[in-house]
Amino acid sequence: MRQPGRVRLAADARTGKAALYRRWPSKAELVVDTLDHALPAPEDAPDTGSVRDDLVEHMRQKAEVLNSSVGRAVQSLLAEIDRDRPLVRLVQEHVFQPRENVFQLILERGVQRGEVRSGRLSPLVAELGPAMLVQRLLSDSARFPTTTWCPWWTS
Repeated sequence: MRQPGRVRLAADARTGKAALYRRWPSKAELVVDTLDHALPAPEDAPDTGSVRDDLVEHMRQKAEVLNSSVGRAVQSLLAEIDRDRPLVRLVQEHVFQPRENVFQLILERGVQRGEVRSGRLSPLVAELGPAMLVQRLLSDSARFPTTTWCPWWTS
């Protein structure tokens, strides 16, 4: 017989349910912390010295994560938007929003190095790459290519 979530989680972690409830009073907080830990931290944005290489590497890392069990969890979570708005709001605030600015950060470093014209940088431009991945995530269950996802940027 399959055990309920927290019982199985406590057994897997070799701890008691009480310890889990002390650390995460709700299932939503457990989900948020798990996703936050499993996804690359925003401060780990690639910095190769080339805006092009940084963007390609960042998108490759995102594709790799979306192809993993974490990506499937994110996809399932997005499917719950209409059913569990408080959970989705918590994940948006504590997991997704801190990571949304990575593209902007990479492009701003490109401006500082003279690789990107500052007048061309806008929030919309910074949203394009992540928006492509989200669109594909929502519309297609196929794996993301992690090597040639962006053939027009290859050297």
